[in-house]
Amino acid sequence: MKTLFKNRYLVLIIFILYLLTFNILSYNYFLEDFKNLEIKENKKNLSSLINKIDNNLENIYNITNDYAKWDKTYDFILTKNKQYIYELFRSNSNTLADLGLDFMIFQNLNYETIYSNFNKNFELKKDTNEFINQIIQKYNKEEHATILTFENKYFYTVKTNILKTDSTGKIRGYLFAGKEITIKDLDNAAIFDKIKINSKKEKKFNDSLNSRYLHKIDIFATLKDKNINSYLYFYNHNKQIKFSLKVSQKKEIYIKGQKQILIFNTIISSLFIVLLYILYIHTSYQEKLKKQLHEKVREEIEKQRKQEQLLIQQSKLAAMGEMIGNIAHQWRQPLNALGLVMQNMQFAYSMGDLDDKFMERSIKKTNILTSSMSKTIDDFRNFFKPNKTKEYFEINKTVKKAIYLIESTFEHSYIEIEKEFSKEDIEVYGYTNEFSQSILNILSNAKDALIEKKVEDAKVKIRVYKDKNSAIVQIEDNAKGISEDIKDKIFEPYFTTKEEGKGTGIGLYMTKTIIENSMGGAIIVENINLGACFTIKVPISVKENKKLN
Repeated sequence: MKTLFKNRYLVLIIFILYLLTFNILSYNYFLEDFKNLEIKENKKNLSSLINKIDNNLENIYNITNDYAKWDKTYDFILTKNKQYIYELFRSNSNTLADLGLDFMIFQNLNYETIYSNFNKNFELKKDTNEFINQIIQKYNKEEHATILTFENKYFYTVKTNILKTDSTGKIRGYLFAGKEITIKDLDNAAIFDKIKINSKKEKKFNDSLNSRYLHKIDIFATLKDKNINSYLYFYNHNKQIKFSLKVSQKKEIYIKGQKQILIFNTIISSLFIVLLYILYIHTSYQEKLKKQLHEKVREEIEKQRKQEQLLIQQSKLAAMGEMIGNIAHQWRQPLNALGLVMQNMQFAYSMGDLDDKFMERSIKKTNILTSSMSKTIDDFRNFFKPNKTKEYFEINKTVKKAIYLIESTFEHSYIEIEKEFSKEDIEVYGYTNEFSQSILNILSNAKDALIEKKVEDAKVKIRVYKDKNSAIVQIEDNAKGISEDIKDKIFEPYFTTKEEGKGTGIGLYMTKTIIENSMGGAIIVENINLGACFTIKVPISVKENKKLN
């Protein structure tokens, strides 16, 4: 995440592409659902329209059937009694309008018109006889309740056999009745925005509906602009298209769905933008905190490092008195030898034997002794000089150097040092002088313990060896071990068992700090049969590992 936010332009491009993809996919996905809902709602409305047409046909059929199966109608076809006409269709009567009809035609079995009546509001361009002939001819080809056309007008048309009321007797004639189809009548509930009678030319269809009186209705629905347009094709029982409508309705569900999707996508996109901004601010803040923490840790490490160096120097200064004693022990033998050389020169001079040759030998021997003493001074001076940087060093040589610095005091205290070094050089990475001081601190504590407990045959055994990827230094004494009560405290700062003024309590603490913090190693102490054993374990350097592999 940190690497990603570093390239802000890349993040911006990825985020824009993501939002575009999300908006397009979600828009199309949800819009398809609203489209299906719109189509279902449209089909439901179309079903209501077709039901309206069926109800009109059914109403005409019921009225026609009532009149056709009436004894007076049955007798009228034969007697042509004008009283019947007067009772039904007297002057100024609105019988047809009241019945919801535009025409009613009575015919005998020979299809001769006995009587016909038309709604006074019904207008024809041609005479009524032409209308009657056309309607009768067209209907007789179908023999079912249907929709017929005349003068570009469409009519619900029903034909019923004239029988007695009890349906007995022979058929005496036929009763035709109908009503003009009007747009106002079709959409009196104002469900649709627009309805118009369409041409009969057949188109492809994608759905269909059933009718109680017509054969079937095919539907071709399309969603265009803001409207859903539906083409309805009404088939008669001869599978001919008798009537066609074009119905338009505003895509309210679809349009509302579009708005809802856009609002939803806007909200989601805004939330994503806010979330990305919060994430960016959070990441930037975390990065800033991380940098501050890193800097603070670095400062603390450096501060701790300086404190450790100070403690190391304090530890060295605390041990300076002992080191001066060590120097004195190191110099005792060469000083004695130097005194003998001087005595020999004096004796030779008194005997007259101090010639050039004798003088040359004496000076040569003196130079050797003084060089040895100078080297001792350099060794101790280098020991007290703090390391500035880490370096690779051979652990055998470093341990030997520490032994050399303290070996004379061990001899003076009659303490034997047994040494067992690795046959091959083991190289580690760290601070040479600090590691030497760690060894020196443990040896010095072992010496003090052996002297304090007055151990006979006092002995310290030092062993250096390699174990897999680690260098091991073991320092073992026979000073009867460390009390279990204090064994866990010996590495704590300023903890000492020595008398006041004889110990600082920072030697083993600094040893642990050097081994674990500076060298990345570990140090443990355990009691063995005759005394204590300190084990130092430090990782072998990378260069050394490559050699081993």
